[in-house]
Amino acid sequence: MPYSRRDAPNCDWCAFKKNCFYELLETKETKKAWREMRLANAFKRGEVVFHEGAMPQGVYVVCTGKVKIYKSSRTGQQLTTRVESPGDLVGHVTLLADEGGYTATAEALEPSVVSMVDTKSFKDFLGRFPHAGLALMRELARDVRRGENKARDIAFKPARGRLADTLLRMMQARKPYPVVAGIKRRDLAEMAGLTIETTVRLLKDFEKREVLRKKDKDLLIVGLERLRALSGSAQ
Repeated sequence: MPYSRRDAPNCDWCAFKKNCFYELLETKETKKAWREMRLANAFKRGEVVFHEGAMPQGVYVVCTGKVKIYKSSRTGQQLTTRVESPGDLVGHVTLLADEGGYTATAEALEPSVVSMVDTKSFKDFLGRFPHAGLALMRELARDVRRGENKARDIAFKPARGRLADTLLRMMQARKPYPVVAGIKRRDLAEMAGLTIETTVRLLKDFEKREVLRKKDKDLLIVGLERLRALSGSAQ
């Protein structure tokens, strides 16, 4: 299904706008121009937003759902480098670098709505509103910080803590328990920087500790505070 303006969510009504590039824009005029440029499309779980190696068509914003970014080896192995949540900008680094195709594939981890601004419109936007470049620099700084934090965690945080962090990032608020819905064990392992074997072993350990419970393809977080303590982020 093609991108359309009709499907683009209203940024002013968005529950995630405080996490979004849109909120970094300083003036009403700039925000209005950004809203009017966007097209949007709905993706089912497993559908690809863009492929590694493809030439950039524009920049993308995750409006709802989650999108995983992964690199592929020549033998078909995948490495998930990050997961983008509502409000996150995607594909902007490749477009700005102007050095070839996308360096990774973006794929919907769950039903998601993704907005897109085509390359020409995005560059024209930056030319018309120079202060939007500062907002883009702040977005890039967020990306760098996230990368540094992940590298630190892989280097210093125990495997149990890294998996707990990943589960906390991926869980959705539901009743009676938060849930990590339909995420493959392989994806959890890649996001946490662990092997599948270690991930499966730790998930069993979390069950014994009454932190989580399996339900079909989902993981129910029945011990949220215990999970936070395992991640090292208990308040």
